[in-house]
Order: sequence, then C-alpha cells, then structure tokens
Amino acid sequence: MATGEYILKVTDLTHRVDLGHDTLTILHDVNLTVMAGQSVAIVGRSGSGKTTLLGLLAGLDTPSDGQIELDGQVISQLGEDQRAALRAQRVGFVFQSFQLLPALTALENVMLPLELAGQKEAASQATELLQRVGLGDRLTHTPRQLSGGEQQRVAIARAFAARPKILFADEPTGNLDNNTGQTVSDLLMALNREQGTTLIMVTHDEHLAARCERQFSIEAGVLTEPASQPVDNLPPRTAQQEAL
Repeated sequence: MATGEYILKVTDLTHRVDLGHDTLTILHDVNLTVMAGQSVAIVGRSGSGKTTLLGLLAGLDTPSDGQIELDGQVISQLGEDQRAALRAQRVGFVFQSFQLLPALTALENVMLPLELAGQKEAASQATELLQRVGLGDRLTHTPRQLSGGEQQRVAIARAFAARPKILFADEPTGNLDNNTGQTVSDLLMALNREQGTTLIMVTHDEHLAARCERQFSIEAGVLTEPASQPVDNLPPRTAQQEAL
C-alpha cells in the first residue's frame, strides 16, 4: 500500500552503450515516480531494455544522462562504494537465476544479509523466514539439493531477510514452470504486502504483472504507462537491440 511519499524518482534517464563503431541508445528519456509501498511491474520482451533499467534503478550501474533518486539519495551521483552501501542497507533483489551461493545451505544463504547487517539473531530470523516460505525442512540443504522452485523460495526469503525498503525482482518466475511460478509469485506478493516493501519487478509475464498496482510497458527503451498494446504485437527488434 502506497504511503503518499515517493521512494524512487527517475528524471530524463537515458542510457547508451559504446559499440566501438557506433553508439546504441538502450533507454530513452525515462521518467518514473514510485510511491513508497507501491508494487510496480515493467513488462517487455527480451532486449527491450527492462533489465538494463532495473539495474540502473537499483544502482548497479550509472546512466549516461538523467537522475535517479532512491529513498532520498541521488544514486546517479554516488560513487560505486556509496551505491553498494545504499543497496546493502535499503535494497533487496530477486533474480531469475536465483543467485544463491552454492557452498552455503539454505539457512546460511538467508542468514548472510542479516549477518552483514550485524543482526545478532540471524539464525532464528532466517529460520523463521524459511519456514514462512515452506522450507522449514530444507534448512541444511545446499542449492544443488533443491528444486528450482525451492531455490527461488530461498532467494525470496533472503531478499526480505533484512527488511529492505525496496525490492527489485528480475523475471522472478522466468526459470520456473507455470505451477511452480504461481507458488513463487504468491509468496513474493504476500511477503511484499506483509513487510510493506516497495516492489519493482521486470517481467515478460503479463499475468504476473497484473498482480501489481501499476504496470508499465517498455519497448525499444521507451517506458509507457499503461501499456498501449500487447507485448506480442510490438514491432520486431533490430539485430543490435537483440544482442543486448
């Protein structure tokens, strides 16, 4: 539920990459304001610029032009170490490829952000979260001993462990079958509501996007709200755009 204060504000964001012989503009003059507590979906097919946009919003990269303000900080003006500190304190992530540490158990993966934040009760908090996502009997299992859906549930528990103000999700059900994806999306939305987190998700799944309060469409680096046409009917991409 939105609180009336914005947590993310993007102004005239443009991002280009140097191809050596040419420059390709991936994002064009993106403007976006997200209120604290809102859930936002950005829908676009592969190569549309949605993952690049998510990385910029989260401070994983800096834009070529424009400004990104996250929770009162203009992250587009911060150095790499400052952006990393901001992410550690206020941001959570859920990735399509899970990004669990293979040598750690499920419990240890979820404990990690809590330990980095100096939480003394990391083990008990992580255990509670894993029980919440239905993995109370998988605490000592490593990622290779878990199914894809179980790995993503661990990743969701880890993302919410430090109670981030804002959570970025990149195709959170993209590697899962329909039934497992439904279970994972149910957990993601439920935990988001329980913790009052702001959720910004990129996905090609319009059904998942419809569960968010706001839906945006991105095509050829242009962000629009609401989507003006089904993603499947958009014009074909160039070879350069498909390569990114």
